[in-house]
Amino acid sequence: MKTDRLLSGALLYDGSSAPPFEADVLIRDRKILRVAKHAETVFPSAEVHSARGLCLAPGFIDVHGHSDISILADPRAFGKISQGITAEIAGNCGLSVFPVAGEVREHLQEVYAAYGVPIAWDSFHSYAAAVEARGPAIHLAVLCGHNTLRAAVLGYSKKEVSPPEVERMKSLLREALRQGAAGFSTGLIYNPGRFSSREELLSLMDMLREFGRPYATHLRSEGDALTEALEEALELAGAGGGNLQVSHLKTALPRNHHKLDRVFERIESARARGLRVHADRYPYTFSQTSLAMVLPEPFALMDDVRIRDVLRGDDSAFRDALAALEGSSRDWSRVILTQSRVKSIRDCLGKTLADAARERGVSPAEFCLALLREDAPGTMAAFGGMSEVNLERILAKNWVCCGTDESARPPDDSLGRSHPRGFGSFPRFIAMAAKSVPLEEVIRRITSMPAGFFGLRGRGMIREGYFADMVLFDAEKLDSRADFLHPHRPVEGIRTVFVNGEVAYSGESGRVSAGNGCILHP
Repeated sequence: MKTDRLLSGALLYDGSSAPPFEADVLIRDRKILRVAKHAETVFPSAEVHSARGLCLAPGFIDVHGHSDISILADPRAFGKISQGITAEIAGNCGLSVFPVAGEVREHLQEVYAAYGVPIAWDSFHSYAAAVEARGPAIHLAVLCGHNTLRAAVLGYSKKEVSPPEVERMKSLLREALRQGAAGFSTGLIYNPGRFSSREELLSLMDMLREFGRPYATHLRSEGDALTEALEEALELAGAGGGNLQVSHLKTALPRNHHKLDRVFERIESARARGLRVHADRYPYTFSQTSLAMVLPEPFALMDDVRIRDVLRGDDSAFRDALAALEGSSRDWSRVILTQSRVKSIRDCLGKTLADAARERGVSPAEFCLALLREDAPGTMAAFGGMSEVNLERILAKNWVCCGTDESARPPDDSLGRSHPRGFGSFPRFIAMAAKSVPLEEVIRRITSMPAGFFGLRGRGMIREGYFADMVLFDAEKLDSRADFLHPHRPVEGIRTVFVNGEVAYSGESGRVSAGNGCILHP
């Protein structure tokens, strides 16, 4: 039998938004046995760890992650656990790695080639078994993604779905939800999800209503058609049982910054009507996605693998794309190259495309297309265009939680280079949100609020009987140090992270102990 562990004298933020209080916390067999003052006198045989002068909170929950494959490649999940994250919601933006059928296996194997992970599963059940066999450091709850679901039935090209194909999609979604998928996600700016109709998506919402699971969406537009895209999401969520997570809420591009008031109005009106509407946001004004998103049609209708192949094999298509980019008004000084498998341009990572192209004596459009021709599936960029003022207003809302929008990466860049949000989102979110609300309310929004929304039973609070997922930190020193030139710098101020009662991360040594995490089922 394992020795009881007692954390003594911590300033406890229990996840409820109640004011903090000093307490001792006794851990036994993965769970919190006692929360009380002077518990050491009641449990004298416990192994005592002094937490005086430090804050203790439930482990942070990353509601918008993409660690679906990286957790298999490196189960330590260093970038996540080192900022206090003990659980992640994966499978976002419609980009789950199940169900695997039709063209999906070959596509996923190509997209994730650099991770060295064979796509050897077919369903949520077999994927979850693969994750648990690796012994992850953090927990994962996983959404079933619409893009993958649709591709399993129709492939990745632009096609109208037939009634029998809709029924097949519903059957696959039902199977995933029955096996324990945490909900359903869409990424309606990505292929093939962008080809879906309102009717197709409404049909799939039947499954969410049946199982009572949430709908998470990367909206069809986050800029020019933002309000229309939000209306679509609210309609779909209403049809699916009323639980909506708006992914990385933003107003993209300066011409759309004024739309935030209307967005707030529509969300708060829906909440007043009884819909459970939450949103997440990373605390940065640069987004990140595939560099191929800069391309116009017909490339916009292709997946990244197809884009690479066309640019390699069709000189006229390459010339047409170059002419389109050269003639566009894109500000390349607001596009930062963040990730690529092209070894010859490693010195360009973290630089703007304008600067990188200038150093090589070519135009930004030429540099961009050369990269996409070489490695469209593996090349990512960060795009400026968001408002710092709007970011602060979003973080002030009591229905907004934190999502990194990143995969878990090791300290080095062996699994690719991260956006700074992959290592620094939570300390930065806490600091920014705490400007307008008390720290205990910020802690609620990154612990018990997402745990309740996604049905993570026994997680998200420090209460007797709950699992001992906790983070011990120094509030005065908590700070994000990651930036685009040094995106893998770990945060300061995280002292210890506990997962299922075991020490999973030490901030002093930087050591991660994997094996305590698991797949979380609603």
